[in-house]
Amino acid sequence: MNAATMPHRPDPVKPRPFPRRIIFVRQHFTRFGGAELILDRTISAMHRRGVPLALLGRSWRARDDIEFIRCDPPRFPRFLRERKFADAACRRIAGERDALVQSHERIPCCDIFRAGDGVHAAYLERRMQGASAVARAALALHPFHRSVLALERELFASPRLKAVIVNSQMVADEVERHFGFPAARIHLIPNGIELARFHPDARSRLRNATRARLGTDRQRPAILFVGSGYKRKGLDAAIAALAAGRSDAELWVVGSDSRPAAYAAKAGRLGIPASRLRLIGPVDDPLPYYAAADALILPSIYDPFPSTVIEALACGLPVVTSTGCGARDTVAQLDPRLVRDTADVAGFSEAIGIALDLAARPDTIGRTHSIAGGYDVEQMAERMLMLYSELTVGATA
Repeated sequence: MNAATMPHRPDPVKPRPFPRRIIFVRQHFTRFGGAELILDRTISAMHRRGVPLALLGRSWRARDDIEFIRCDPPRFPRFLRERKFADAACRRIAGERDALVQSHERIPCCDIFRAGDGVHAAYLERRMQGASAVARAALALHPFHRSVLALERELFASPRLKAVIVNSQMVADEVERHFGFPAARIHLIPNGIELARFHPDARSRLRNATRARLGTDRQRPAILFVGSGYKRKGLDAAIAALAAGRSDAELWVVGSDSRPAAYAAKAGRLGIPASRLRLIGPVDDPLPYYAAADALILPSIYDPFPSTVIEALACGLPVVTSTGCGARDTVAQLDPRLVRDTADVAGFSEAIGIALDLAARPDTIGRTHSIAGGYDVEQMAERMLMLYSELTVGATA
């Protein structure tokens, strides 16, 4: 049989080229940190694909599928903590060969920077909006912010930086605007969640039991707030919006903060009884609260792309959020009126009513879950792998 008559056989699929190993950089892992959980999911997804991994940081939870490189320089004074970590991390990385370094911290010696915490310069801009002249000056002159801004400028000017991963278009625009970084080297890879786990089915399994544990009537509306660092996440606005509205809904607050009692006191001053504000605190698993609530509110001052928004949508909840949230376009797919200016308390109060009306409609659960369908953790991992492969080919070409 000659070549002309031989049956065609498809060419074998060539394996993707990868670096010898990938080193992730993140100072800490906390069970309640959204950025850390995304990195944790990324590590698991990469391990399943056989990619050699290491993590460089101050601390991380023990796991068998990754090498941990401890890097824990002095943490004082606080305003130099980020700088000291960056300098120590770069000294350690200088000894590595043939490794692709993906940093989740602002360090000027990485190949890829994942801007999961957003752009600090943009965060300060939002903090200054509506602030007094004295408050603006205090922010501008604060040594911690000045140190982080200097690190951020060094990072984006670094000749080693090949690519920036952002989790929202909002952050992509900020990177271009503040630093003139080329759009072609900015890669939008949204956060991924476990869609099989965060699913409307959880409502039938967990809703009644969770409400019974909280002492909440089955029919009473409940608004969920999930986030740590209540000021940045906008809990002030959420409480004020609840007080301004006509609903008798409860507000459940899941997450950690150094001064939770101050928010309880504010609610009391605004006439919200203690029975309607539940400061639940940090939890290992927010799924029962998604299942038991009727809507999520997150009126953040600045939030690059909170996974909690996608988790809530995947579980069937309408979401109210701010123009300072990178997930605003995703939320607006359900109803644009659910997105309000960060300082618009009356608007948030109206949006809560719209969200509760949507929650009462039978078709809303299917719509929200469908919106969340494009944010699977495996899709996120595949996009990461494609980028690593492209950068590896480019380095060897």
